[in-house]
Amino acid sequence: MPELEKELDFATLAIAHRILTREQVEAAQRAVVNEARKSGQHRPLEDYFLETGILRAEEVWAVRKARERLLKDARARGQRIGGYEILGKVGEGGLGVVYRARQISMGRIVALKLLHEKWVGDDEFRKRFLMEARLVGRLSHPNLIQVFDVGRHQNSFYYSMEFVDGEPLDKRLDREGTLSAAAGADVALQVARALGYLQARKIVHRDVKPGNIMITKDGQAKLGDFGFVRTSLESVLSTEGEVLGTPDYISPEAARGERNLDFRSDLYSLGATLYHAWSGHPPFTGDATEVMEAHLKATPRPLAELRPDLPTAARRIVERLLRKNPAERPESFDEVVALLERLRAESTGVPAGAAEEAGALARMAEDDLRREAEALRKSARKWRWIAAAAFAFAGVMAMLLVWLLMRATER
Repeated sequence: MPELEKELDFATLAIAHRILTREQVEAAQRAVVNEARKSGQHRPLEDYFLETGILRAEEVWAVRKARERLLKDARARGQRIGGYEILGKVGEGGLGVVYRARQISMGRIVALKLLHEKWVGDDEFRKRFLMEARLVGRLSHPNLIQVFDVGRHQNSFYYSMEFVDGEPLDKRLDREGTLSAAAGADVALQVARALGYLQARKIVHRDVKPGNIMITKDGQAKLGDFGFVRTSLESVLSTEGEVLGTPDYISPEAARGERNLDFRSDLYSLGATLYHAWSGHPPFTGDATEVMEAHLKATPRPLAELRPDLPTAARRIVERLLRKNPAERPESFDEVVALLERLRAESTGVPAGAAEEAGALARMAEDDLRREAEALRKSARKWRWIAAAAFAFAGVMAMLLVWLLMRATER
């Protein structure tokens, strides 16, 4: 793939990521060419930037790593994994890479998550992944991303999910900064309904965060990407030695490494997500260790200081969800749903339940129209049969009349 490798050379990527300017690259290229003329040896451009101190070692490493990943993703395009054709990369996380793919047998577009090879060698993880992926595949809720299939391809595991045409909440927050009281309540309300559905089935999501909440173009929130690996205080390292993500939304009990987490851990993570949506940042900042310690001991800066425009009810909901002691959090997601419905109603001026009632009425009207259309189609089919029978009868009668006239003439 020489054209692609040329397109993704070091200098091009360094300029694209604003690590270097075009002027710096052009000056370096001239210097390297002049050196080559004198010595007869041509050294790589990145070595020149390192030796001259223009770039630090970590900056050079970052560009090289980005180039490797882009090349790998480009080569994956068109590749088939199980019964899926890779169309392009969507994102990457601690557990694996998500691709946009086509399920060949169904002809539908899906999100295909391919697990990192490092997890394949873990027997316990493999068993838990398969068991939980199959469990999630049996779930069905409008605010949960549907899992379709789970399987193994060569040395890796994968699962396919509903492809949501929209963007994750974290990208929306990056763009907009914060959400209004009503918008934040609406997203949290939808996620709380999904989590209530899980709570009723004694399932803990364990990874509620803005990056795992997809928002469709019509405003529907869908929670996905279950945490298949339990979080603990032990830092999980990638092959490059990086901590896999910052636990910005982790509950104190999960940060302590407790294994028997229940729905109250998801309550806390929802609270941290809502805090981010209304404040513009997670409750705590720092490296992974500092953030987890803060979740255990510290209190986030009050929303009253960051967003004085928020209703008092909004701040109280977040404060209750972020209680360190799980017993002090709401008793169920049903309670959270009721609180958020009331908050959304107060923020929008629409009575609680009116939006749902309007939606239900619209669906009923749609069903009525569908039934009427079907009845009209059936009626039309019936009258077509009657008309056809009438024409046939008239034809027979005409033929009989002609026959009778012919017999009368013969006589």
